[in-house]
Amino acid sequence: MTTEMKKTMANENKLKPEPDTVYRINIWFWKFTDIFWNPRRHLRNIPLKKGMAVVDYGCGPGRYTLPIAKLVGPNGKAFAVDIQPLAIKTVKEKVARQGLTNIETIMVNSYNTAIQSSSIDMVLLIDTFHLIGDCDTLFREIHRLLKQDGILYMDSGHLKMLKAREIVENTGFFTIVEYRDHDMMCTLKDE
Repeated sequence: MTTEMKKTMANENKLKPEPDTVYRINIWFWKFTDIFWNPRRHLRNIPLKKGMAVVDYGCGPGRYTLPIAKLVGPNGKAFAVDIQPLAIKTVKEKVARQGLTNIETIMVNSYNTAIQSSSIDMVLLIDTFHLIGDCDTLFREIHRLLKQDGILYMDSGHLKMLKAREIVENTGFFTIVEYRDHDMMCTLKDE
């Protein structure tokens, strides 16, 4: 394969964030919906523990990232991962205002997070799944990140649960161990 072909393929694999204007509208929408569906209430269903390393994949403005960082405590770590520069900027501003020291923001332009392999206790994929164009690549990256006893906790996004479940099961990386409303808790398949 020529260098030019590799560059072309690499550019095709790059993710493109939504326009800034659309993202700003979404922030207002999330603020409104959070009045009725508080992310902190949703977090009660997620088995987070002190000291965990957690990736909030598709973190948006940090609706989950900041509460996660508080729940895992100073010995834990929350990684805020997003393709949208305004999302990362917003999380950084909130982190600075709240004085949190256990959040790392990661701006990506592909599914690769560059986080160390087998170092993560849990990956959250909340209100993001329906936006994913290449599920195989995403789940391969999540599989790479998770420790052997790690958990993928996700919702179906705006997909029907049956479709989301089918996609997850077809990756061959995860076993769905529990359903909670529109959420799934998955573990790595035994190899």
